[in-house]
Amino acid sequence: MADEPGGFGDKIVAIVASVADALGFNGTRLRWRWNQRRRDLGEAGMRAEMAFRSARSAYKMCPSCRALVPRSARTCTECGSSLSSMRAPGLTRLVSNLIPGATATTFLILTANVGIFAVMLLHPAVTGGEEPASPISRLLRFDQYTLVRYGSGLSVLTRQLGEWWRLVTPVFLHGGLLHIAMNSWALVALGPLVEEEFGTERLAAIYVACGVAGSACSQFLRDTHTVGASGARSGHHGLLLVHGYRIGGAYGQRLRSVMTQNVVLMLFMSFLPGIDFLNHLGGFLAGCALGFVAPSGPFRNRATETLWVVLAWGSIVLVLASFWMMATRGADDLEMILRATGGG
Repeated sequence: MADEPGGFGDKIVAIVASVADALGFNGTRLRWRWNQRRRDLGEAGMRAEMAFRSARSAYKMCPSCRALVPRSARTCTECGSSLSSMRAPGLTRLVSNLIPGATATTFLILTANVGIFAVMLLHPAVTGGEEPASPISRLLRFDQYTLVRYGSGLSVLTRQLGEWWRLVTPVFLHGGLLHIAMNSWALVALGPLVEEEFGTERLAAIYVACGVAGSACSQFLRDTHTVGASGARSGHHGLLLVHGYRIGGAYGQRLRSVMTQNVVLMLFMSFLPGIDFLNHLGGFLAGCALGFVAPSGPFRNRATETLWVVLAWGSIVLVLASFWMMATRGADDLEMILRATGGG
């Protein structure tokens, strides 16, 4: 936070500037730069204060008549419009204030992905008897043993040992820095749009459902080793493509056009070496199916809202349970694989 005018910092700068003037240097420029910096810090502090104050507000604004209503209201007290899809002040508003364009759900998914990536990076490398990889090479590409330890989708473990949780955990794992960077960019680009059209609860449920569908398609249709949020990302493409057809009009046509371009690009990338095409396909088809059944906009009744809230919380519980299984069984699976391959 900037010094108050006349504070300790101002006195120090004044002394230094006076000495600079006495020695023939430009002390005035030093004073100007200090004042400029103090003003910038003051403005940044005011923006942060306003962001936190907005998140703590006791009111929210009706999107129909722009009236301020209590944050707990479910219908507008002025025009009677439903406010069920409006998020009350809190984490969602704070995140959108501090990170323009981001939403709370998108931010939480990103945080989970980056957090797991960091834990994997800090974990000692498991090389199966090979020379340990350097920190830089691990940053760019994790070894297969570390990925298996943290819950990657390995068909033999999922199908033969019944490790269902390996359909979920791969959605939040990434093989290297470029992999997580690309999926994070795609999530930031499409996640807020999905949340704006479908709401927080539906985004959470749809993200997990499409990710699991991609993992299942990949692991059950062939023997493979897969990680990444590609299925969930492709699901967003399918969801928004179908949504554009359903709503029609100029906005729907524009949405269809943009999503069609994205799908063509996704198909092109799916056939590149090292890309899991079936994961993309499974997530995309799941997104298309959900686009036909998932309601957009405000919930029409309490029953529909309750259903999607239950589905959202169910998705969160599923993810937490899957990572609990990874934490308790992943090391045993890795030891079994090392013994089978003669490593360790």
